[in-house]
Amino acid sequence: MEKNTEFQRNNFIFNLIPCIIFILDKNKNIVQVNKKIEEINYKIEEIKGKNIYDLPIFINKERLKEVFEKKGETFKLDILTMENKKKIGLCEVEKINEEYIFIIKDITEEEFLRMKLEQEYELLNAWEEFFEKAIAGIYIYDEDFNFLYVNPAFCNIFGLSREEIMKKKAYEIVYKDDIPLVIEMAKKRFSGEIESAEFYVRGVDKYGKIKYGKVIGKIAKYKGKKVIMGTVIDVTDRVEYENKLKENQNLIEITLNGTIYAISKIVEVKDPYTAGHQLKVSKLAEAIAKEIGYKENEIKEIVWASLLHDIGKIGIPSEILVMPRKLNSIEFNIIKTHPITGYNIIKVIPNFEKLAEIVLQHHERLDGTGYPKGLKGDEILKEARIIGVSDVIEAMTAYRPYRPALPLDEGLNEIYKDKGIKYDEEIVEICIDLFKKKNFSFD
Repeated sequence: MEKNTEFQRNNFIFNLIPCIIFILDKNKNIVQVNKKIEEINYKIEEIKGKNIYDLPIFINKERLKEVFEKKGETFKLDILTMENKKKIGLCEVEKINEEYIFIIKDITEEEFLRMKLEQEYELLNAWEEFFEKAIAGIYIYDEDFNFLYVNPAFCNIFGLSREEIMKKKAYEIVYKDDIPLVIEMAKKRFSGEIESAEFYVRGVDKYGKIKYGKVIGKIAKYKGKKVIMGTVIDVTDRVEYENKLKENQNLIEITLNGTIYAISKIVEVKDPYTAGHQLKVSKLAEAIAKEIGYKENEIKEIVWASLLHDIGKIGIPSEILVMPRKLNSIEFNIIKTHPITGYNIIKVIPNFEKLAEIVLQHHERLDGTGYPKGLKGDEILKEARIIGVSDVIEAMTAYRPYRPALPLDEGLNEIYKDKGIKYDEEIVEICIDLFKKKNFSFD
């Protein structure tokens, strides 16, 4: 009874050991194997009695042979589960009397982690070598804004040594007005709100000069710490060049505005009774365009076309322009040539092709009763329709040699009467709304 109890105890311990254990005879036939074999989905009954070299568990038979030849040494051995899933075992063979004890410990997970760490270490070394030679500035800093790494290119941007930069917080090399932005973007990334960020920021070099940088950074792991790793590209030269271009463009635009305004005054020299007409039309046209939702550059084009819409009258005899009576058909036909003359003057200016077309069409009407081409509906540019309505309102409410100025309400009623017939419905409604509800005035 006592021997039986001891056998049960030994068998219990045998099955409790967290390794696969084979007991083999002198011919390496399996006498016993513990229950750990079931973890790779083999049954004890299927294994017992077979020769160790005949088992499909072992992939490399030569390697297995070496394990038995070098008893007492440990080897790594690839093994297969019943489903042909590969595992890694740490193996050792001991010989006691005429029997072999063959032990296999599953180290698959440990090997995976070890290889992963080795790869990460090799990759980190490779990246650091690459970082050192990169032409873009590369930085790594932690949640306390302490620099953990900067490459030579980063140092060159700020004219500081690596030692000088490593002593600073990441935000201490940033221009004071941009520090809140840098801190906010870092907190968002560290909190998990965003993973990466791309933005422009100003820095300060050791001479106090403002440097412009395009910054890209994302959350990463570096030596076990959660960090922000990223690049900064020095765009100072580009920004300064763009600023210079903007200054030149602004100067050109100011000059162009002044030139257009001066040209618009030429007509007033020939026709003093319409002094300020084009300027007032441009003011109303601009207000309408804004209400419709035109973009800034489109509104500018409408304003310029308004200021030049009557430039063609420079070709009309002054006697007709200042005639103190209503014009006869011949005289009116001469007046009707002014959009064509204006078009021919403006179209030769580079990039003014559309503006010239707007001027050409500003007397066209939706029903085809306008001039000079008798265009209808959508054939007429929306910008020309805006100027057309603005032109009519200003002309009707202003004094002319052949009639007194009409009251504003009478002028508004006139365009309302032809809304959707001669004049664009949306433009008419906006125009009336500007005067009656939004206190628009030509003054």
